[in-house]
Amino acid sequence: MNLKLSVFLFVALFIYSTTIFAQHDKNKTKALAVKPLSSIKAPTDTLQPASFATGTPTLYKSTDGGYCFGVNTYADRAFAQTYKVTTSYLVDGVALWIGAKKQVGAADTLSVIYYQPTGPGTDSSGAAIDAPDSIYRSVNIMVNQLDTGGVLTFVLFPDSAIASTDYALGIDISRMNDDTIGLVSTKNGDAHGTQLSWEKYSDDTWHTILEPTNWGWDLDLGIFAIVDESTANVNDNYFIDGMKLSQNQPNPAAGEALIQYEIQQNANITFEIYDISGKLVVSYNEGNQTAGKHDITIDTEKINSGTYFYSLKADNRRLTKKMTVTR
Repeated sequence: MNLKLSVFLFVALFIYSTTIFAQHDKNKTKALAVKPLSSIKAPTDTLQPASFATGTPTLYKSTDGGYCFGVNTYADRAFAQTYKVTTSYLVDGVALWIGAKKQVGAADTLSVIYYQPTGPGTDSSGAAIDAPDSIYRSVNIMVNQLDTGGVLTFVLFPDSAIASTDYALGIDISRMNDDTIGLVSTKNGDAHGTQLSWEKYSDDTWHTILEPTNWGWDLDLGIFAIVDESTANVNDNYFIDGMKLSQNQPNPAAGEALIQYEIQQNANITFEIYDISGKLVVSYNEGNQTAGKHDITIDTEKINSGTYFYSLKADNRRLTKKMTVTR
């Protein structure tokens, strides 16, 4: 092998290895503040990463370009958040907390995915663990459909997925070209070592965010589950984060609709209804309520026909369900 060819091969190998396998450099990042989650539509605390209830929402920007959890110079392909299942329910879709986006020309496409954790992954110790892998549900959206103005982006699957075992929800950005997006996360140290957030490298391998050769950060991602527990009611024997919330009756709602809820401890209660875009439509301040069962009657006469989400807020915790309004 001649000298010129040897030098060429060495340089090519060096560029390839530093580009594909370079450690994500957390020293070249900037943490940007975003609006707190309590000010916008949120899914249930149990079905959002727990650290969002007490942690600090943050948008991590890479000073090399792009966002740590989004389009960046490392060519990361996907991001996902694992959810632990103790009681079966339906997952109707995903609510994305997008902190920033930039569209250049025609909007790029990304996929919102329900993963089954059946693939190989690597945790913070370098050990092999189950990672997001098999695609159970998927839907494509365009960058121009993403909201960044203080509301979540709701994406519904064509049909609901039955969550009876642990699963992961994520976004695949591998087909994005010119556009840039950034996911909101909690702040490093907020997740208490749970290792439920994932990143897919450019070589298609999955790694937890906490892995030292990844960012080495202890946080969760703003990828939330939209759930349907219509078979559940306040007489069932389990609570979600200290709350129970019934399906509205009648359903679909026409005129007045009755909703029951139960709380395990005294709390300041707010009841809110959002449209599919995340816009607040109606808000009821129920004030301080004692532990136990309560009813609330909502008037849908002034609400247009369509799909909505109603949210019970007990202090800083939320429980949300989907409802349909008809005329």
